[in-house]
Amino acid sequence: MARIIPNNVAELRLSGASEAELTTLERLADELPLDYTVFHNRYIASLKPHDQKFGEIDFVIVNQSGDVLLIEQKNGVLQEQDDDLGVHYAGETRSKSVIDQMHLSRNLFLEALKAADIPRITVRSLLYCPDHRVERINAAGLSIEGIVDATKDSELAERIGKLLPIGGTQDQTPRLMRDFLMQSLSLERDMTRTTEQHEVVYQRLASPLQELPAALEFTPWRLRIQAAAGAGKSLVAIEAYEQAIANEEAPLLVCFNRPLADALQNRLSDTENVNNFHGHCRKWLERFGDADRLQASASDGGAFWDELVEQMADIADKAGPYDVLIIDEGQDFKADWYEVLRLAMKPDFRCLWLEDEEQSLQGNKPVPLEGFVRYNNRRNFRTPARIARFIDKLLDKKIDWANPMDGYTPWVTTYATEEEQQRQLEERLNALMQQGFTPEQIAIVSLRGQSSAVYRDLSEIAGRGIQRFTGRHDNNGNPIHTVGPIQAETIYRFKGQQAHAVILTDIELSGDPEQRERETALLWCGLTRATIACELLVHEDCGWLKEMQRARR
Repeated sequence: MARIIPNNVAELRLSGASEAELTTLERLADELPLDYTVFHNRYIASLKPHDQKFGEIDFVIVNQSGDVLLIEQKNGVLQEQDDDLGVHYAGETRSKSVIDQMHLSRNLFLEALKAADIPRITVRSLLYCPDHRVERINAAGLSIEGIVDATKDSELAERIGKLLPIGGTQDQTPRLMRDFLMQSLSLERDMTRTTEQHEVVYQRLASPLQELPAALEFTPWRLRIQAAAGAGKSLVAIEAYEQAIANEEAPLLVCFNRPLADALQNRLSDTENVNNFHGHCRKWLERFGDADRLQASASDGGAFWDELVEQMADIADKAGPYDVLIIDEGQDFKADWYEVLRLAMKPDFRCLWLEDEEQSLQGNKPVPLEGFVRYNNRRNFRTPARIARFIDKLLDKKIDWANPMDGYTPWVTTYATEEEQQRQLEERLNALMQQGFTPEQIAIVSLRGQSSAVYRDLSEIAGRGIQRFTGRHDNNGNPIHTVGPIQAETIYRFKGQQAHAVILTDIELSGDPEQRERETALLWCGLTRATIACELLVHEDCGWLKEMQRARR
């Protein structure tokens, strides 16, 4: 069985890579012996001043001598001409020459070999067109031996063996060639591509849950979806909101925390009726209630908002009527909030309630929702395999982990003092950026409150500005943040969101049995925010430390 690079075919398939080429890659792995190394989908470039050229090679096969076979795969019907073969791409008015493309890629490859000072090797080319039967071969630079068409498809591996024998040598040429391909042809980890793949996989895997509400029919239409972290609940909320807009209905989307409301608004084009619960209350009070009292009492904090809910009964019915009520983060809602929102709805309103009871950090009892159809989903599409294994060992969650992407094993770093934690935070930030993550792809998430988080007095770290809530609001009630590319939030405000790389800080949990349920919820919520990498900064006296260290093994 040949060695293939990359070998994560399942991930490539989910991220949208060419299915035809992936099928060929799997076939080459099965039909070629271990003496061959197959590199898939390599990009090459010549970046000379005023003369920049780019090429793509579908497969580069290396034998034991370091010799190379370049394979160009073309699916579908080709256009044959007297001295050429053409392929027509969607959106193009003219066909493009397959032969010219192969010559360009070959020449760029030879230039790259020369620039890298690779010893002299043999480079051959093969055109593989499994859907087309070639009638005549007069194209310059190609022989009948250099083409495998539909009539010879079953002989692909045999033809490769004839053009590129197994070979063998005692010198360093094969190793130099493989190293060259690993380093020079974009095989080093490109975090931008990796993050894009993870996002595509997450969206694709979560799409069935997004489609579920529209496929169900019952009266009254009241659906309660209990789904695990990473199942795509916010994607479902977005889909339901956009569908209601498309149907010329009036939807009301309500979540628990303000940062998630801001994130949802950034994903939607029509955001008039998208906010957290208190944001909607504030807007309705300004429009239909006592705006002066709102301004005078805004500094009263939670006590003011609790009192406000009682007064909303006389205001909410003026805000609607809305056709569809969409609740995200329902596990953190209070029963009287739902009663207030119902007043703004039409009598026959539809309701979509999304929640994960295991992410309940506010200590609120589940809202009793009479007449709702309940749908349970224990699948997680966000969390990659290595983080999932860590969570399984640490928290023993009965979750169906559905994301095949590998990700990174969580890194556990200890600290004794706050000053040491700040140093460790800077060190781990630098480590993530050295791995290829951009500052915008990293989130610092504290398991403490805003006033005691490790970043509370920082404006930058690792030479990069951080964006954190200052605790103040402007005259319109919008939170004021410091400016920077690295997001810093508490877990209470970051719930419902995600980042490619997450650093969990201020982990000083006791591990006591009476605190176990709440501390498990904090860790569960925090660890499932990361789509690729997760770092943990843990106090050396944390009651969970030994369990975390064992979970990494």
